[in-house]
Amino acid sequence: MKGGKEMKYKNVFVTAFMLVFCFGLPIGLDHTNVYGDGNHGNHDNMSKTKVCGVVSSVSGSTISALNVDIDASAAEVKLMGCSTSLSVDDIVAGDIIEAKGTMNDGTFVASMIKLEGTGKLEGPVEAIGTDTVTLMGKAIDTTSAYCIKGKLLVGKKATVYVRNTDTGLTALVVKATGMGMMELE
Repeated sequence: MKGGKEMKYKNVFVTAFMLVFCFGLPIGLDHTNVYGDGNHGNHDNMSKTKVCGVVSSVSGSTISALNVDIDASAAEVKLMGCSTSLSVDDIVAGDIIEAKGTMNDGTFVASMIKLEGTGKLEGPVEAIGTDTVTLMGKAIDTTSAYCIKGKLLVGKKATVYVRNTDTGLTALVVKATGMGMMELE
């Protein structure tokens, strides 16, 4: 019986550790808090880091994600799964981003931002309309997609990075992948 209690407490510890570890990683570390002066021997007072998370607001070239203000004025903005270059103006609250850059005197300065939209749907194409593709029972508007890769066919697997809008799901990137039923006929 004693082994059961020890295992129970061990599982609680492991679960708590994983929660802290998983939720602590997305915001990156401000090396000034870890190393004191933040320059690790460099004289430019800059250290590389990254921030991954949901955008809470965008104001000019400042993006807020996970309570971190990101200076994106000099950042290259890329769309996940697409080579199209974007600007900070293409990022909206609710989007998921991965920003890489440096901490400079307490400010996160992004050099690269990858935009994912608000989510990703992946599965077989159920229907194709003039301006829509249906995956997982969800009709997705494709009129404002930044890029569409491959040929969409019913039954063919597709990956769609989407953004939630007032009118429903809007595609940012549509990628057709894999063999579809229509191709086999």
